[in-house]
Amino acid sequence: MTHTLINTCFYLPETKIIVLEGRNATLPCSLSSRESIGLRRIEWMKDGQQEVLVYDSSRLSGQDPQFKDRVSYSEDGLRNGNASITIRDTKVADSGIYTCKFPGRQEICVMSPLCVI
Repeated sequence: MTHTLINTCFYLPETKIIVLEGRNATLPCSLSSRESIGLRRIEWMKDGQQEVLVYDSSRLSGQDPQFKDRVSYSEDGLRNGNASITIRDTKVADSGIYTCKFPGRQEICVMSPLCVI
């Protein structure tokens, strides 16, 4: 018997985030079950290739230099299934499609477009 894992992303156009350059932008992502994410892996990527934030079992394990010291998340939020991040001091170069993935889960990812003007 073979099992096939189907990767599914949810793209919600109404969640497009528009922010002025230099302001903060919060990108939403959460598990519908509200279960703790503290010991899980979360991958935030920009345009499918840049690591915005990789969180693995209570620690950060990867990040593109473009986002160094500008991305934060809430420990309390993670305990309640909320993996949203905030990008501080946004740049026009931050514009793109962001994905929040939970590898190994059926709720694979959420896509959020960010436009910095």
